[in-house]
Amino acid sequence: MTTSPARIDEFRQKISWCEIKQSAGLYHSLLQTCVEEDLGNTSDHPVWRNDLTTSVCGLHGNGSAQLVAREPFVLCGVKLADLLLPVFSCDEVEFLPLLSDGHFCQAGDLIGTLKGAVPQILAIERTLLNFIQRLCGVATEAASFVSILEQEGVELLDTRKTTPGLRIFEKFATTCGGSFNHRMGLFDRVLIKDNHLAAAKVKDKNSLRSFLTDVTHRSSGRLVELELDELSYLEAAIEGKVDAVLLDNFSPTEITRAVEINQNRIVIEASGGINKSNLSVYAKAKPHFISTGAPVHSAQWVDIGLDWID
Repeated sequence: MTTSPARIDEFRQKISWCEIKQSAGLYHSLLQTCVEEDLGNTSDHPVWRNDLTTSVCGLHGNGSAQLVAREPFVLCGVKLADLLLPVFSCDEVEFLPLLSDGHFCQAGDLIGTLKGAVPQILAIERTLLNFIQRLCGVATEAASFVSILEQEGVELLDTRKTTPGLRIFEKFATTCGGSFNHRMGLFDRVLIKDNHLAAAKVKDKNSLRSFLTDVTHRSSGRLVELELDELSYLEAAIEGKVDAVLLDNFSPTEITRAVEINQNRIVIEASGGINKSNLSVYAKAKPHFISTGAPVHSAQWVDIGLDWID
């Protein structure tokens, strides 16, 4: 048995904040929508001036407000202010983080301080909190899965089951909780599913082996993964030179058997029907990875307050 599959490290990918900053095309329109839903259509003056309450209250000058954890959670999103402030035309405000993404916060921890023009702080506070509370929830849920899996030496992968428009941020949040990123979209990895096989008229092990051999040859070195729903096709998949198989809706017993057959020749990922209540049972079957969208779709917002201090 080999020590580990040849390309397993390529499945241990985590998007960085630097990569997010370089991918503005994926979120610029989203941030612009955030401006318009809170401050209306843009006008010929800085958009934060559209805050009616702040305007009629005659608030001005400088101030400071602190983001404070009200409960335990994994932190994610401390650099979001750098993206939001320019879109909101808040050029007289800065956010000074006191903690880093991935930090496990306790109730009462100070996360960071918004400092600068009072009207601008009030214009951006809700949107900033919305993002951070959501992403911290995802990071915290991911961390709860990782804490169970790591006891068995199994690692977590996220999925494309993300909130439309928020994928790049939610995938970053899962990494803050200790997960690795599965493919970002349909463009960066080959994942062959049952409909692909049906369209290619793959009906038996021989045709599967031949089809996969052709696909891996045409893949130009990209990762190739096959979704399996029958254990009997595993050996044909391995002989077809795929880099990984995704065992879809397999029982823990079937996964254990697949691991025995595989002998670490390729990466084994398990998914489907796996949740926190049965996670440890699946982890004991020892796939290399378990993938689930639960840290994103089941996450709850965390409680973070904004306390005015000056």
